[in-house]
Amino acid sequence: MSQHSRKKLTTGKKVVLGVSALAASGLAVGLLVTPSAMAGGTGAAEALKQSKAAAADAAAAKDAAPKARTRAATTADSTVVSGVTVDGGNSARVGTTNTATITVKWTVSGGSKLYGSHASIWRGTDRDSGLKQFFNSEEFNADTDPCVQSGDATYSCTATFKIDPQSYLKNEDAGAWKVRLWAITDAATDVDTDNAKTWYLKRWSRLSTNAAPEPVAKGKTITITGKLERANWDTHKYAGYTQQTVRLQERSLTGSYATTSSHITGTGSLAGVEKQTRTATTDRCYRYKFEGTSTTPPVTATGDCVDVR
Repeated sequence: MSQHSRKKLTTGKKVVLGVSALAASGLAVGLLVTPSAMAGGTGAAEALKQSKAAAADAAAAKDAAPKARTRAATTADSTVVSGVTVDGGNSARVGTTNTATITVKWTVSGGSKLYGSHASIWRGTDRDSGLKQFFNSEEFNADTDPCVQSGDATYSCTATFKIDPQSYLKNEDAGAWKVRLWAITDAATDVDTDNAKTWYLKRWSRLSTNAAPEPVAKGKTITITGKLERANWDTHKYAGYTQQTVRLQERSLTGSYATTSSHITGTGSLAGVEKQTRTATTDRCYRYKFEGTSTTPPVTATGDCVDVR
């Protein structure tokens, strides 16, 4: 667990300030890059410590700027953070082997000068005493400013997180996570929150459908078999997702899919498996659909059409 780096001011404080913020502060900066952990156990605590220190350094840069210039630059009372999203919505999904990139975006407004802003992602009941996982972003690691000015007193920010499921995730990590986010501008008050957004890290899902036999004689039985699986972050394999509702959908060759029945996936040797039968009357297509849970994303199988003769 040594993907992230620690940055320091000549005073010994860690810093993740963009070029514009450093220039505004007038501080001489020397970077000392050393390995640090990014998630789990003491590594999570160290990553959190780095995030808090970087926010403190941005605040120090703001305080060091000439007061007249700082207050004249804006009439805003407060820094505002808005539009926080994770992978374009409220969740992200990770498979079993490939490193996933999770993207957090947000907007900072309310101040004409930005001294620094960064987002981190974490899991736990409490940031200090119940911390389970904590990740700083790739931009934080590279000492790169994640924000660019997009209008008058408005900044658009993007942070990316590289997560290798084989190194950092267990099944218990699926579910609710939070975004820690801070933003320091020349407005009177700043933002430093542990929960700018609650989002869900999910175990990648997949679902199959096979309708057989093909072709089939009219009046004979068609068997529609499906299997719902999801990533297992403990074994790094896919396994059947048991006792879950899947919907069987049907359509004509030119029509739209509609749900005709709902069923519960199997257990044991049939873990995740669902099997239904229909009488062949005319050419028809079938597929299974899963609506998803707080730990597993929704998925719709590719349809399978049967030629009835």
